[in-house]
Amino acid sequence: VEATASITTGSLANPRFLDDNDGRQYAGRVVARPVAGLVIGGSASTAPFATTEAAAAGGFEARDVRQRALGWDIEYSRARYLLRAESVASRVTMPSIAEPLDALGTAVEGRYRLTPSWYVAARGDHLDFSRITAGTTRLEWEAPVTRWEVGAGYLLRRNAHLRASWQHNTRDGGRVRRLTALSAQVLYWF
Repeated sequence: VEATASITTGSLANPRFLDDNDGRQYAGRVVARPVAGLVIGGSASTAPFATTEAAAAGGFEARDVRQRALGWDIEYSRARYLLRAESVASRVTMPSIAEPLDALGTAVEGRYRLTPSWYVAARGDHLDFSRITAGTTRLEWEAPVTRWEVGAGYLLRRNAHLRASWQHNTRDGGRVRRLTALSAQVLYWF
């Protein structure tokens, strides 16, 4: 079992190098490896979200606008397979909005090695948002997004990979509601 903790500036949604609200983010993570190939993790964080200036313009303190997040992840690998899943739930509370702004992101992915050099992979993820009351209507505060991706890769060397993938995105709002893309990548590091 491993455990880590941190105190930093910014928040998950607004990571910062220089502080903009005199607040701190408190975060922690716990990871367990109960058997070979299995990794289970959980994390949590809380931090002020708004800048000092934005909060003052709204008539409240920056510490009154908070982002809290809880996450979990699991990974299992064996022989030629690698499977991963993760989810993060985020909540932002603001004095000017009666209901919290909740978001939930979930991703599932897998990879299979056909040979030591060739692999295929697939991924699916979804980002969902809570509903808030606007007048007499309940609406999601942002449009949900779903993404599917499949691809293949080839390892030229240990530090050089070629990848190609197909990705399809759908969104329940905005100008672009559907987008399909093909991509090719060359990854090299030293």
